[in-house]
Amino acid sequence: MSVEIETVFHRRARSRNFLVSSLLLSALGILAAELRKYFRRRATARALSHLSADELKDIGLARTQFGYRELHQDRLGADYWNN
Repeated sequence: MSVEIETVFHRRARSRNFLVSSLLLSALGILAAELRKYFRRRATARALSHLSADELKDIGLARTQFGYRELHQDRLGADYWNN
């Protein structure tokens, strides 16, 4: 009986350790993914900041006071966006 109880406790302890380690690995994976997204956004913002207004227009973007916006010249016409 004692060996059986000890085995059950060891199995539960191993299961708990596995659960904790898998949760830790999941959290680290999520953190790594968020850091990659953050650094990718920073690199994009840095690259866009070095472009002139004409270069931004060539790729369909315009600089605003809040960042960048897409140029939708097909909807409102080029004159609307040039003002």
